[in-house]
Amino acid sequence: MFLTGTGAAQAQSLQQRMFGKDQDGRANAGPSVARFESDDGETFILDESGRQPLLRFEGDTEVWSLTVTQGAKGDRIYKNDVGQPVLKSTRWGGMILFTDERPTGDPVAMSGKADAFRQPRMSPALLWQTLAKGSKRVSQALGRLVPFEAPNVTPGADALYAQAADVTSSALVQVALQSKGKQRLTGVESVQFVEGRPPSATLTNGVLVMKLDTSRGNWGGHVSSKRIVNVILTSYSVAERR
Repeated sequence: MFLTGTGAAQAQSLQQRMFGKDQDGRANAGPSVARFESDDGETFILDESGRQPLLRFEGDTEVWSLTVTQGAKGDRIYKNDVGQPVLKSTRWGGMILFTDERPTGDPVAMSGKADAFRQPRMSPALLWQTLAKGSKRVSQALGRLVPFEAPNVTPGADALYAQAADVTSSALVQVALQSKGKQRLTGVESVQFVEGRPPSATLTNGVLVMKLDTSRGNWGGHVSSKRIVNVILTSYSVAERR
């Protein structure tokens, strides 16, 4: 899928104005961190200044760690950790955004540069507060206590644990707000954050185990909220069939 009409013209002209073109006609690379906006008004920041692309939607706190694969005709496909395409960048400088609301894609145009993502300072005390906050948020959504536990935190990994706690609480609240959401979460009695490779989310004997990989950084070292939601829904479906 390529940009067509006004969206394509705007995106291409912006690339040409800001960065020009190579001799073979390919649009030159833009800034490593930029803000984009879709035709539907969806705004996000794409940060490619590090070893792995990161994306955050405006109004959302979750930072998505993406992987890039080569598509047809030189396109670059950015995927989330459940294998779904999130972005497609064409060799001519066009960009397509894929969302649950627009699975067939929505043209986006660069609206300017942006600052690279920076993790706020985190200490063991602040991490404890973040875990308590996540537990409280989920407990209130379900009407029962759901402890968040991190028994063995590697020194210096507090920020990764905090990010994982925020994403996990958001995912569980998201499920709770769905139809039959509380029923689907009956199997989640507590959440435990441990270290291991690769990052994962598993539900075993009432414990949602969030495996964190410290070698992948603060955003790539934990799974996304979408993957957590998928684990919960799949576990409920399996239990229901028994």
